[in-house]
Amino acid sequence: MGLETVGDLALNTILTKLGPKETAKVSCVSKKFKDLAAEESLWSLFCRQDLDLSAPLDHHGNPLPSFKATYKLWREAFHMYPWPLVKRVKSCWDRLRSWLTTNFPEVKATLGKGASEGEIQELEKKLKVKLPLPTRLLYRFHDGQNLPGKNRSSVMAGCPLGLIGGYCFYNHLVNVYLLPLHEVIFKTQQLVRHLNLPNTFKYIVVAASSSHIGKFFFLNCSDGQLYVGTQNLPTDAEMMPCVPQALISPVHDLNSDQQQDAMLLWLEEHGRRLHNGTIKLLGEGNIKSISQFPEESPLCSTAVTSGVKVRASAVFVPEAANLQDISREYVFAYSIRMSLQPEGCIINGMHFGSCQLHMRHWVISANDTVVSNVNAEAVIGKFPLLCPGEKEFVYESCAPLPTSTGSVEGSFTFVPGRELNTAYLSLTMISARQSHLSCTSFYCKLMLLCFFVYNPISSGSSRLTDPKGSPFEVEVRRFPLQLPDYIF
Repeated sequence: MGLETVGDLALNTILTKLGPKETAKVSCVSKKFKDLAAEESLWSLFCRQDLDLSAPLDHHGNPLPSFKATYKLWREAFHMYPWPLVKRVKSCWDRLRSWLTTNFPEVKATLGKGASEGEIQELEKKLKVKLPLPTRLLYRFHDGQNLPGKNRSSVMAGCPLGLIGGYCFYNHLVNVYLLPLHEVIFKTQQLVRHLNLPNTFKYIVVAASSSHIGKFFFLNCSDGQLYVGTQNLPTDAEMMPCVPQALISPVHDLNSDQQQDAMLLWLEEHGRRLHNGTIKLLGEGNIKSISQFPEESPLCSTAVTSGVKVRASAVFVPEAANLQDISREYVFAYSIRMSLQPEGCIINGMHFGSCQLHMRHWVISANDTVVSNVNAEAVIGKFPLLCPGEKEFVYESCAPLPTSTGSVEGSFTFVPGRELNTAYLSLTMISARQSHLSCTSFYCKLMLLCFFVYNPISSGSSRLTDPKGSPFEVEVRRFPLQLPDYIF
């Protein structure tokens, strides 16, 4: 029995098993097979299986007339790349865009339109490099981020819309964004001159902090590793790798399906952390950013004592690290979040409507050796008053270590009190306070807003307010300080 006598439904099933490439070949056999191979349902299936497309769209998101035309255009647009790598890079961007659509559409709006092969070749010519295949593909889908504002110099003072995000402690604000190709060229040339690097330098700047903090990520175009500058970058061009070297495979072999450079691995890991809740969006309204402080165990510790909940986690700060042998130092920023449970604080069976921090006891260890043991009043000069149902009081600080691993643990001493109507400042009062400050830059305003919005401050924040009971200890469970596999 010839295939011509087989029913259309059975033949359609056979074609779905053959896949798009073999289906295209079968269409040349006869008119019947040509008609069957042109059915939209068949190419809709191929687009969904290969590209996770539920609508006929090109790689820029523009609509196309049919799924068959869509599949053909995709294959033609990326014919010079291994197809499995194209699918993987698309999946990486899909995952990031999906999270941004739900949680942070303002950042999604900054993603640039995919670069053309010509634009990528122009960069390679100007910088005398050959981009790793995965990075080329990443730029084909999105040409970095275009941060808002016509005056880039003022916006770059502290735009919170970085795709990678960051952290804040004291006056150190970091928010990392992906550079578009024209900025890659400009910043790479600028830094090569500033650092007095040779013309054979095969590193390009692919990401940086949008604030005035000098945090730069460099892609080694020869081996595909991603590096971040330390505090010795300006003097010694000191950098450290951001991705485990063992995971990086050949990045220029067009005949291999296994290419993965650090840039792709880095963005895939970032997408995983966003989706599984390891890192989250911080803030509300117009002041939001992706925070790199971990939110889940084991990197984030949680303890509840007498109704007071304390969460704590840390992030490595590479731009402050010093890898010189004599004065080696690793710096970690840590975030402490405290709140009062809805039932208030309970001391010896008595319920109190509020409690206020008085003292802190802090033990910081490098490996298993205690390097700092602190007993002192307040935190960052404040005596936060906690009330049931209010937002967490959040403060950040940092700890330098002589080793790449360590830990922090300790306790806070609280005193119970009664709830005060004036316990928390309104945003209106914050605005009034800000109008008397001399700092007018976007960066300073962002820093102030980040602090005041996320840190409810008691009306007596510089002293204890109306204590009503005996002091009690609140645990800060140990949390790790460790050099991570992936550095962001």
